[in-house]
Amino acid sequence: MLIRPRGGRVIKSRVLSTLVALTTVASLTAACSSSGVIGESSATGDFGKDFVGSVLSPNAPSAAGGAHQGKDGGLTGQQSLPSFDNAPLPQPITAHQLPGPYTTPSGAVTGKLFFYRQGDANSGNYYVCSGTVIKSQNASLVWTAGHCVHDGKGGTWHLDMVFVPAFDNADGDPNVDPSDLSAYAPLGTFPAVHVWTSPEWVKTGDEHGGDLAHDYAVIEVGRNSDGQTLDSAVESAGAKPVPMWFNAPTAQGKTPPISIRGYPAAQPFNGMSQWGCTADSVQLLNVTELGPQAKEYRAGCDLTGGASGGGWFARAPGQAAGEMSLVTNTSVGSAHNAHSGNWLAGPYLDASAKQLYNIANGSPAP
Repeated sequence: MLIRPRGGRVIKSRVLSTLVALTTVASLTAACSSSGVIGESSATGDFGKDFVGSVLSPNAPSAAGGAHQGKDGGLTGQQSLPSFDNAPLPQPITAHQLPGPYTTPSGAVTGKLFFYRQGDANSGNYYVCSGTVIKSQNASLVWTAGHCVHDGKGGTWHLDMVFVPAFDNADGDPNVDPSDLSAYAPLGTFPAVHVWTSPEWVKTGDEHGGDLAHDYAVIEVGRNSDGQTLDSAVESAGAKPVPMWFNAPTAQGKTPPISIRGYPAAQPFNGMSQWGCTADSVQLLNVTELGPQAKEYRAGCDLTGGASGGGWFARAPGQAAGEMSLVTNTSVGSAHNAHSGNWLAGPYLDASAKQLYNIANGSPAP
């Protein structure tokens, strides 16, 4: 999650600049090759704009040097957005640890994403985000943040991405070796094979922010070592992949109650368990600096680095009690900034986000 200071001030010390957490480990192999695909269509040829995608050769991260604990990714997030700075702060919400195991109907659809960035092959740095298993025709899709898959302007795709639904190491050593995640993966590990994000993020995104109103992405993953698709694995835990709720109500007084989940890894958290916030209502801000129609949800949740890409869930019209849809993903936040309170924000998922989903949804099953 990119951290947004008020008035453009640089946030230091325990303030996290993105909800991408960095871990120092031995070198991760750069064996994953990728080729950009611009305007890749769905199976039905239904796309109305250029989207950016990559076809990946899946490889598991390697860490021959052993296990290490996650740290803040160190992105600065200095860009100021007056629409955030001038709005009243949302009601503060203290995050709560969600009890494991996560092989449950509510816990299995949230997972942890491991990857490294281009150029990090010899640095020993690997990164983590969060993501949500979403309903799809190919039974293999994860929704996350755009900055969890691509660096943005002038950058490249992230490499060796592996998704672990229901990741659970709540009572264990937080020093994790990403080359062997089996002990923390009750449903298996799933390597990324295709990934898509918005052209706005690719063109403008950077370590300071960019077009956060389009900071979303979809990952298609392969099968686990047992040959299961992602959906089959989470369904074995009694869970259902989460349907998307695009174009949710936009009137401020009509935002539904929201549940936010993720794997925060920066202090005071360690990324080893799921944490969440529940808000009776959230703000929906017009962020005109990012475009005339740009909107962002904002909630007073205090999750930190590593929770980026995690889901915001709400009960959509027609859903039964206990059923939830995905409204947005965590993108940007204040992360314990004493001057501007604690909050998280995520992009309003409009028709453009739905087009991106339709392309990924039309991809053949792995």
